Amino acid sequence: MQIKARIAFTRCPIGKWEREKEITKDQLSILRRIFKGMEAGRVTNDQNINLTNIYNDIFGMNKKVTGCSSCVKQTIDELKQVYDAYEN
Repeated sequence: MQIKARIAFTRCPIGKWEREKEITKDQLSILRRIFKGMEAGRVTNDQNINLTNIYNDIFGMNKKVTGCSSCVKQTIDELKQVYDAYEN
């Protein structure tokens, strides 16, 4: 993911600037539900499809659903960064 897409969801820790983009409450609840449904790092095919769809929706990308474990992990890590930024 490009750096601009990563920082678009962050805030300045000392309050000099706000987020460039906001995710919706629906997107946040979908992420919350998916992350709570994952067991011990295992991702079902349906969860993988949902993760990819929400990733594309949030970041405006056209990522394809893949079975590559490192690719799925990268998608999860990037979504968790966004999720953590909103939950904290």
